[in-house]
Amino acid sequence: MFSSAKLFVSAGVITLVAASGAQAQLNVQWAEYQNSTATRLDPTVTGISSQSTEVEFAWGDLDKNGWIDLVVVRKQAFTSPGKRTNYLLMNYNGVLTDKTAQYATLTDVGGDNGFNTATNDRDAQLADFNQDGWLDVVTATTISDGDPKHIGHPRIYMNRGDDVNGNWLGLKFEAGRSPQMLNGGGNPQNPRFCSVAAGDLTGDGYPDLFFGDYDSSGAGGSGEPGANDLNDRLWINGGASNPGFFTDQSIGSGRMTSGMLLSAFSMASLIADFNQDGANDVIKDTALNPPQNISAIYNNPANKGFFNIHHVFHTNAPYHVNTGDLNKDGKLDLIMSDDGSDGFRFNTGNDGLGRVTWSAYNTYQFAAGGDTGFDSDNIMFDANNDGWMDTAHCDVDVDINEGTGSGIMAIYHNKGGTPGAFNIALKHERELSSTSMSTGWRGVKGMVGNDLANMHDVAPFDVDNDGDTDLVLGNMQGLFVWTNKLDPAPVCQPSIGFKSAGSTANLTVCGGNLTLGHDAVMQLTSAEPLRPAYLFVSLSSSPVFVPAINNTLAAFPVWFMIGLGTAADGSLALPVPGAASPVNFDLYVQYVIAKANGNYETSNAVKMTYPAN
Repeated sequence: MFSSAKLFVSAGVITLVAASGAQAQLNVQWAEYQNSTATRLDPTVTGISSQSTEVEFAWGDLDKNGWIDLVVVRKQAFTSPGKRTNYLLMNYNGVLTDKTAQYATLTDVGGDNGFNTATNDRDAQLADFNQDGWLDVVTATTISDGDPKHIGHPRIYMNRGDDVNGNWLGLKFEAGRSPQMLNGGGNPQNPRFCSVAAGDLTGDGYPDLFFGDYDSSGAGGSGEPGANDLNDRLWINGGASNPGFFTDQSIGSGRMTSGMLLSAFSMASLIADFNQDGANDVIKDTALNPPQNISAIYNNPANKGFFNIHHVFHTNAPYHVNTGDLNKDGKLDLIMSDDGSDGFRFNTGNDGLGRVTWSAYNTYQFAAGGDTGFDSDNIMFDANNDGWMDTAHCDVDVDINEGTGSGIMAIYHNKGGTPGAFNIALKHERELSSTSMSTGWRGVKGMVGNDLANMHDVAPFDVDNDGDTDLVLGNMQGLFVWTNKLDPAPVCQPSIGFKSAGSTANLTVCGGNLTLGHDAVMQLTSAEPLRPAYLFVSLSSSPVFVPAINNTLAAFPVWFMIGLGTAADGSLALPVPGAASPVNFDLYVQYVIAKANGNYETSNAVKMTYPAN
């Protein structure tokens, strides 16, 4: 059994506050970010995302220097044939630096310039296609009718690794790794892919590819002629005999049925082992027109690479899907963007056919306001390092230009609970109920509505290598880097050894670096259940707490080991010795438990040092 409290430091006063079950609706400061674009992003690339240019992100450590790099694929915004060049932003000591010309222009096609060739790319993934230990890149191309294959087909960039001196050699576009796509009439046809997923589907250890296709749109005049519709496609990696070279095995191979591959506007594709049978499956979202659903295509574990069940489990008006473990039970859950209300489903196990049994559709909670609808790209990440996956939903419709309006990327706080429970709630926190886009933070502290408005895509990864998740945002106003203000790795204050014989209670205080403005968690473990306890605080360097209460300023309210309730709320404010400005000093905390025979036992004492800065 344990209880916890937080230590808050402010100039001149230190306050110890007991946690309470009640929580205010507004201004729940669970995570905080700051705009670090000026110091974390190459200034030459801030304008590569705009109202007319859509961006999509893929990230990973391409040069294996321990820093996560960023691939930015681009196209003219919305359902259009317009092309843009792509960008390679290498991470050098926490600064995303444009190295496209140096490391992403090599190609095996005459006249082509790799990333600097304008293409119509709607998605990208990083994976090690030839299993040489280096991440490669694939893009999903769309509306490129009449263009040559190397422009209109998915482009695969192989990572060249290091030279003999340990210098990274960059990426090379190799056109022959993509198979020639053919339409229903057997003629060459450039695809209209909206999504791509990478993962080993055959069990040979080499990543395969699944592409989500679209042939319809709400934009009008952009529908694809039926004879040219490729639908979704399954590309199989050549494996050990031909690593990183793909063949289109969608049709006639027996791997997937035509119903599995049918899509209208395939917004998102995922590859993972959702039913935990040892074989990776596919989940896809097809939107706008029938079929309009999210479905799972299950791999046959007895014959990997051949799919034997197609399960449509979510309808409504889905517009994107992503995966991760929301309730810490080891199973992959799903988040969905929807033209109505966004939400999520828990993976509750399998049915008799081996299909995942998905929970009812859960919608998000809101401190104020509600769902604005028509969101798109979404993702899970842990914003506050508490082990519970939070989520973000971008607001820009990739199909139709809705202009710049009041929509924002919504970030949802996973409030946690019992691991494995299906009542986990995710909530959009905010400072104020005001509809102002410039007043009051939304989602996470530090970001107002204008910072989150009109978002194409978000890349959550540790830009500055300090152990928490930062955010790269691409919206209609540009490219931005927001760094997490979470304290670095927890620091635990030392015990000073006060403990009576036989006591099992142990007091710890761990948190950030305990400088001004940070906080720490005080946690008591191994205490006796149902036994009242007192917490005492002293500025003395040698406090004597029992049996007489000496050198203490006040007694904290009684704590019961069955858990804290509103009756245990209370605080103890201690003045900083000396002046109003912060100074160095030591604070001593000790837990005392009253025994049934009238005696007392103490835990260890903890010495907390609060430096001035």
